[in-house]
Amino acid sequence: METRYGFRLQRSGTNRILALVLALTLAITAVAPASAQEPAAEPGNETPLYLPSILDNKCYQLRTLSRYGVQLYGATGEGTILHNDLVASGASFIRNEISWAGAEPTNTTPDKYNWAGIDSVAAVVGQGCYNMVMTILGNPLWAAPDVEGVIPAENLPEFAEFMGALVERYDGDGVDDAPGSPQILYFELYNEPDAGPAGSMQRWGEHGKEYAAMLKAIYPAMKAANPKVNVVFGGIAYDFFTDTDPENPADNGPFVRKFLDDVLANGAGPYFDIMNYHFYPLFGVNWTDDYLMDGPSLVKKTDAIRAVLQKYGVNKPIIITEMGWHNNAMYPHGSDVLQVRMVVQLYAQSIVAGIPMSTWWPLSDIGGAYLQDSGLVTYADEDTAPVRKPAYTVFQVLTRELANVRFVKRIVEKEWTNNVVYEFYDVANQRTIYVAWTNPTDPTNIWGSKQRPYVDTTTADNIRLDGTSATVYDAFWQVKGTVVDGNDGRTDGRFQIAINGDPVFIVARK
Repeated sequence: METRYGFRLQRSGTNRILALVLALTLAITAVAPASAQEPAAEPGNETPLYLPSILDNKCYQLRTLSRYGVQLYGATGEGTILHNDLVASGASFIRNEISWAGAEPTNTTPDKYNWAGIDSVAAVVGQGCYNMVMTILGNPLWAAPDVEGVIPAENLPEFAEFMGALVERYDGDGVDDAPGSPQILYFELYNEPDAGPAGSMQRWGEHGKEYAAMLKAIYPAMKAANPKVNVVFGGIAYDFFTDTDPENPADNGPFVRKFLDDVLANGAGPYFDIMNYHFYPLFGVNWTDDYLMDGPSLVKKTDAIRAVLQKYGVNKPIIITEMGWHNNAMYPHGSDVLQVRMVVQLYAQSIVAGIPMSTWWPLSDIGGAYLQDSGLVTYADEDTAPVRKPAYTVFQVLTRELANVRFVKRIVEKEWTNNVVYEFYDVANQRTIYVAWTNPTDPTNIWGSKQRPYVDTTTADNIRLDGTSATVYDAFWQVKGTVVDGNDGRTDGRFQIAINGDPVFIVARK
């Protein structure tokens, strides 16, 4: 799982977990880096919008919100190096970070806040009518001893004042607004707050009661500023726990298993609107006893988090603000092939899990000390132009071809051992689309290790599906062929195709 401080799990063997701590230093400033319920209604999204309404440098209607989003860092908008790649990607929303300390380095009143950095982060909202999940980070030192940790109770009113002013600035009502009155409806409270000590940092992980108190303090102020705002639970890693392997403490991670329980047990349920977590395939084996059928296990992890919510009588939409996989061949093994597979598999399973918004982390490789290149485009700065990866093209396919699909059912035959086949219905185009792949057959070496590089153990298998005929597309939406009823020697309203580890889209006619 990604954190800006570089925590990442590694596996060597069936039941052992090794931690790799990567030294990633990203400045904490405003310019640094289930049931199918929908989030609370977004104003202006009642009807499809294909061309954003921008008049006089003001966005009057946000883009139609889809489930496809990407992570950006720092300033956004026209003229920034990744803007063209964002626009062409088809993403409807962006996740980005801002800093409380950047706006209020010394304790003051809202009329004296320094909004410049935050406005630069939000620029693309006004210019391109993008939806944004704005992640709040960077406690000022006068307010809290840790920049991403507990805010003392006596300073919670100060944080509530800041959050109220922040929501007001981006509510789009023309009063005390940022230039152009951009509208932001999603505010996320910290990144992976379930971490305990993270390097030299202390986050909320061991202080669920205090996180609940923080939500209770800010929720009324945010809703008073804009009743339609969505208060988003900070995206929890919810994996690589501090107690993962009690017998081998060195193998444990930084994330506190009981954090979510502690928050909910302390009455936070009414004080956030949307639950939120992160998913990285390397951890998928932790969420199922049958990875061959359940991998990469995003559905199973969603079920586990939803069960915790239900235990406390909390019924909230769930979104994912980080998921991804790298394409560079470092430990654990990465490749263009695996990254392409994961784009399809993770988004397919997020639809199945009832996740209405899923963020690919990140749009661009981070570079520097962060070794895993999970971006859809290569690292970019003022001297280096981004290059779009194969996974970028696949992301475009999903935003175009699976923009309006709903999950129908999973198809399972008793003889299958590692086939994943989902049936979706494309409402806009009135067509059935199957998404199918096979999972690796060797769970002891799903992603490889330094000692044992990843070996593709996926196998080919024949599957039979309902339909009189179908066109089969690869992950890039290139036609692989057509099939018809009877191609397996039986005329029975079904057709047969072969699948392997590379996901395919099957557009069927019934």
